[in-house]
Amino acid sequence: MAKKKRRPLLKFPRRMQKKLIVMFTIVAGMLIGLIGRLMYIEYTSGEKYEKIVLSQQEYDSKVIPYQRGDIVDAKGTVMATSIAVYNVILDCSVLTSDEDYVAPTIQALVQCFPDLSSDELYGYVRNDPQNRYIVLKKKISYDEMQPFVELQDATDEKGRKVNPDIKGVWFEKEYQREYPYGSLASAVIGFTASGNVGVNGLENYYNSTLNGINGREFGYLNTDNNFEKTIKQATNGNNIVTTIDANIQSVVEDKIREFNEAYTGAYREGDAGASHIGVLIMDPNNGDVLAMANYPNFDLSNPRDLSAYYTEEELAAMDDDAKMDALNQLWQNFCVSYTYEPGSTAKPFTVSAGLETGTVTTADTYYCDGYETISGHDIHCVKRDGHGMETLEQTLMNSCNDALMQMSYKIGRDNFENYQQIFGFGQKTNIDLPGETRTDSLIYTGDNMTVVDLATNAFGQNFNTTMIQLATGFCSIVNGGKFYQPHVVKRITDENGNVVQEIQPTLLRETISESTSETLRQYMYSTVTSGTGATAKVDGYSMGGKTGTAQKAGRDGVNYLVSFIGFAPVDDPQLVIYCVVDEPNAVEQYHSSFAQNIVREILEEVLPYMNIYRDEQTTGIHAGWDITGTDTGATAMTDVVNEETPVEEGLDVPDTTDTLPGNEEEAEGTDTPQDSGDTPQDNGDEPQDSGDTPQDNGDIPQDSGDTPQDNGQQ
Repeated sequence: MAKKKRRPLLKFPRRMQKKLIVMFTIVAGMLIGLIGRLMYIEYTSGEKYEKIVLSQQEYDSKVIPYQRGDIVDAKGTVMATSIAVYNVILDCSVLTSDEDYVAPTIQALVQCFPDLSSDELYGYVRNDPQNRYIVLKKKISYDEMQPFVELQDATDEKGRKVNPDIKGVWFEKEYQREYPYGSLASAVIGFTASGNVGVNGLENYYNSTLNGINGREFGYLNTDNNFEKTIKQATNGNNIVTTIDANIQSVVEDKIREFNEAYTGAYREGDAGASHIGVLIMDPNNGDVLAMANYPNFDLSNPRDLSAYYTEEELAAMDDDAKMDALNQLWQNFCVSYTYEPGSTAKPFTVSAGLETGTVTTADTYYCDGYETISGHDIHCVKRDGHGMETLEQTLMNSCNDALMQMSYKIGRDNFENYQQIFGFGQKTNIDLPGETRTDSLIYTGDNMTVVDLATNAFGQNFNTTMIQLATGFCSIVNGGKFYQPHVVKRITDENGNVVQEIQPTLLRETISESTSETLRQYMYSTVTSGTGATAKVDGYSMGGKTGTAQKAGRDGVNYLVSFIGFAPVDDPQLVIYCVVDEPNAVEQYHSSFAQNIVREILEEVLPYMNIYRDEQTTGIHAGWDITGTDTGATAMTDVVNEETPVEEGLDVPDTTDTLPGNEEEAEGTDTPQDSGDTPQDNGDEPQDSGDTPQDNGDIPQDSGDTPQDNGQQ
């Protein structure tokens, strides 16, 4: 058989071969260049483009909330804390990914949360099957959540899930602020709004300290289609340890409540025991605030509840602005935001200034004939027929306005103004609480103080102060002259209790000498044992103090603000207590014994609790509340002392409540200016004779340019 002849291979023309070689070279070069470019991009910007790709892929992410720090008292009692709560979240996209998941999951939800409706749940599935975030329940507790978790995770003896088709439900964790003691120290602690925003009190002042930083948990598909999960843990907030002692605070608030209950409706039917009551207890040796309380107060767990102070009809008639104004008034801290004329509680400051400047000596005597004539006008004393000849000590014991006015001539305007500044009047104390009122515009300075102003300022009239301002200065009078900045927080710790910051006492200046302090302590001891402050005396304890009675703006002889400031024990003061009662609900409001009663009732429990031992012989005398308004206090004591009686107290100084610049000023950190009618005019320690109305009677001119305005609360 003949061989088949092979066909010759197809041969490209030479010219075509050259073209193919050129084409191949070009394509190969382009591929090499592209590979090189990709390698360069990967090296220089690979991470950037990877993030872009991943961001376009489907991923899961959720916030891990931080826990806001606790507020605890000086002994570790938790006064504000955050507890974990859970929101029940339904992910319909997971639930509808398999028909077998729907019925078992809905059945489990209805079984564990009876208030959920199966019809409602099926409605979510039908109407919004791709919704990944439907909140079914909010803020349930851990115990409420557990039945569903246990049902979902239940396994048999072989470790297999009993209910593998329960899908698409998860629990979102968050924290809810709780106040275990309700209204205790409400004005000091404050509360939080949504988003962990502090409102008032320490919650506001230390908001950034208490807050932490949220964490995040997120998962995504990487470039190999593998699911990766990353967790960034939350940073919890720090805790603050206060100087407040919850036990002392509780005693103070109990006594305020008892007073209020005893006097509610006692004179003005339906009215509370007083318009306002404030009590402040401090350690004079370091500026610690041991207790700070006021009436009215509020429940920290329900701070917007006004039902305790307004009827349903009154609340229904309020618009939103009126309700907010009422709430702002309720939330305000009386002890730092309310201004008033201090009255005779300012007299120890005047005596101290006189002794320190050498213009007054302990050997001085003063003759009180019942009034002083200044610039041709008569300003009367507490006792119209006069106290007669008095020693320096007796001027405080009897709260003699005449003697204090005579001292003012000796002290002089410049010295008086200087010592007002030294004692902190007209200056913010910078206590670590929001809303402290400025009072610089509510006192006289040397360039606008007349001789009449100097005389009335000397016994506490015609300038304004706050409770924290006066109490801070008073601490320096009794502690040897050391003026400490008041504070409410002494330590900041982390979530594990490690100290982040220790807040040391801040000594700002020396006000008076130790000898002057010792003299004033003795004078005020006599005031309590044998003078106007006897009602405040606690049996068996040495105490000192000073009373105050101030007639309020309008000078109608009806409305008064009464007060008492005291310390114990006399030789080594461990506490200073200051109580103010604004418009006690009684026929005769002018008795400072309303405040003294509260102080005595508090100290009878607080002094033993603080391990302050009796240093005097006991008498067995104990006084209770006296709702008649006459207040005999401890009868056996007040029968033999000059307790405050309804006699005139220098009320011929006119009401000039519209003259001092700055009346429009509000407390910093608040939006609730106080009614200017709430500021008292000091009238010494005794009210005016009922036969004389507290109007300008021509004895003192109405000099609007010289008399500071009584502006009520700032």
